[in-house]
Amino acid sequence: MSNTSKPSSKTVKLNTVVPAPVITPLNVVAPETKIVGAAVTVPQGEMLKKAEFLDRAVSRTDVKKRDAKPAIEAALAVLAEALSNGEELNLPPMGKLRVVKSKDLGEGAKVLTLKLRTMKDGAGLGADPSDHTDDDDSDD
Repeated sequence: MSNTSKPSSKTVKLNTVVPAPVITPLNVVAPETKIVGAAVTVPQGEMLKKAEFLDRAVSRTDVKKRDAKPAIEAALAVLAEALSNGEELNLPPMGKLRVVKSKDLGEGAKVLTLKLRTMKDGAGLGADPSDHTDDDDSDD
């Protein structure tokens, strides 16, 4: 057999594909733009200390302060631990909370810069605390 074909060229021919024209619907309605206010500096209020925090929480429940205090302190400890570990929290009705920056001060102390995104009005509130009834006999 003899090789009678042309010597091979080093160029490659590519098949060109013409893209199909993009068809846009004529009756598309753009979503309405929602204008939100710019961020403003909030004046610093009074500091809420743990004793007052406990009193306010207890006043919203039918639980005695001596029974509620260990549970609230445990919840605060879990919050502190989760934030220290850099975990993101989704806690209705408070909102979503995450650590933006963290600075170690040594000896176990840290400065955490947090971002809190609050819930929409009424979201995550559930039942009104004043309408508290125990229809459930389970001990959760």
